Amino acid sequence: MIAHPLLRSGLFPGLLLLGACGLRAQDVAATNDSPVVALPAYTVTDARDLPPPESWRRAEIPGFEILSNASDRETKRLLADFQLFNQAIGVVWPSLVGRSPTPVTIILCGKGGKFDAFRPKAADAGPSQAMASLFLRNPERSAIVVDLQAREIGLAGLDSLFNPSGVENNGSIEVDAYKQLYREYVHSLLARTTPRMGAWLEEGLAQLLMGMKFSPTLIEFAKLEDPNTVSISQANAAAINAVGGSDGESVPALTAAADDRDFNAALQRTRLMSFPELFAVKHDDPIARNSIGSKWAKQSTAFVHMCLYQTGQKYQKGFVTFITRTVKEPVTEALFKECFGIGYNAMLLELRSYLDFTNYKSLGWSSKKGEGLGESAPLVLREATESEVGRIKGEALLLAGLNDAARTALITPYTRGERDPRLLAALGLYERGANNPDRAKKFLEAATTAKVVRPLAYLELARMRYQEALAAGGGAEARFTSAQTTAIIAPLLVARIQPPPVPETYELIGDTYARSVDDPKPDIMGMLIEGVNLNPKRVGLVYRTALLFIRLGDFKDAATLIEHGLRYSPPGMAQIRFAELKATLPPGTQTAPAPDAKAKPATPAKS
Repeated sequence: MIAHPLLRSGLFPGLLLLGACGLRAQDVAATNDSPVVALPAYTVTDARDLPPPESWRRAEIPGFEILSNASDRETKRLLADFQLFNQAIGVVWPSLVGRSPTPVTIILCGKGGKFDAFRPKAADAGPSQAMASLFLRNPERSAIVVDLQAREIGLAGLDSLFNPSGVENNGSIEVDAYKQLYREYVHSLLARTTPRMGAWLEEGLAQLLMGMKFSPTLIEFAKLEDPNTVSISQANAAAINAVGGSDGESVPALTAAADDRDFNAALQRTRLMSFPELFAVKHDDPIARNSIGSKWAKQSTAFVHMCLYQTGQKYQKGFVTFITRTVKEPVTEALFKECFGIGYNAMLLELRSYLDFTNYKSLGWSSKKGEGLGESAPLVLREATESEVGRIKGEALLLAGLNDAARTALITPYTRGERDPRLLAALGLYERGANNPDRAKKFLEAATTAKVVRPLAYLELARMRYQEALAAGGGAEARFTSAQTTAIIAPLLVARIQPPPVPETYELIGDTYARSVDDPKPDIMGMLIEGVNLNPKRVGLVYRTALLFIRLGDFKDAATLIEHGLRYSPPGMAQIRFAELKATLPPGTQTAPAPDAKAKPATPAKS
């Protein structure tokens, strides 16, 4: 088995989240005695205003919803390989795939130029013009869009790194759709880290993982190609050019697309970026969205590879210290030198030497007889409904910041009569974001009445009820009646048991009982402790829970939470508030062991 250096170091405890109970991700139809919710209407002056229905195929695998307009054969082959890749990550870096799941949608664009519709507005300039894949996210969910039509893309606007063999290229670079899917998926995993890693570190790790060689019985990780090799297409072009035309006839030289090489080949003949340039790139910068032809991506990978796998591991300890400290401190050369013992320029020389003489130790795993990576269950593809196409595309477009296109995608199936609860929930969340509260509430009421599996739909409905109760009570000093409290808490109890866990669910439970005329019962306090255990750095939740324990006269548990808050809250007002709260405790209150949700089990809510 492979033990990844970052895993051994315990560097990213955030990758090891506690599990939580949850429902299966399937819709439950509303019963006949469910209350009828009047839904809003969208005005369409002419049926021609709506785009025609599109033909897409849909499938599900654990943790993923897939929409594809490629052939069934190509879709099945790609996703079978992807599931094997996911298993291989589980061997190389178990905690990375063992985290609490955030829903991921995969959209495979195989024909009709459908990929272009998802390009974010910021992608209109710079290196991201030549995209072949996208990773789009918000805190609740993420989407991966892959352009299966992009066999090669133009080098215009990209760093021209890929000609170490001296073979002329045709002004384009080869694209491996499989590796693009790997890369975006790894980014979707790494993006869940709180606080998030630097863009350069995410890219370096993603490149290492997407370059992993794997089969059901063998995994090779961090192994690099021979920089002197050329791609098959380039070798064929060179051979044809060497033969020339018949009877000495002159023929135009045949050129092949450049090959997307490993960093040791790609960076051989290019000036390296300075470390300030490398570290300055942000996650949403155009250069970070597209790794194809990117000097920044290859140099990020080279630095990570050298620090982790160089023979003798000269810089591994300093590297771990560096990325641990940069989570809380700004990246400066002084900090860099404290960690590595040398400054930026000296390290750049070390990196150049590593590129010229790459002495390293890769990792490997081979299965024992009768073991190995398992085959995935056969992928079941079917024609996607218009509701599914509109919802999946609409939400991906929203993640890309293309709000007008997202609105059209979402309302088109609804206007044609589709009423799938997942579509209603998506419309409710869209209208909520568009600041149309009346429309949002009607959609969310309908979706939650139909028992949709979408925790954010329940949370947003509870937030709207909270605001209504606040306004009805006169504002900031409002006290909630028992009926108002029950109305707010009811959807939160459902949200709590649906995947993925949403921290704000627990915070709103605490905020609601802080204003309620009712004291929270033990099962509610158990839920709040569960929330603290799952989200120990959400100091606002810790503070509110401590206040409620004081209100109930449980000073020992309150004292434990206050000490926790003092330890994790940033300097400033947050620590002052915890210190002031601590001063209100009765003299002699002892700090008990941290309260545990298992010791005070919360009663599961009925969905």
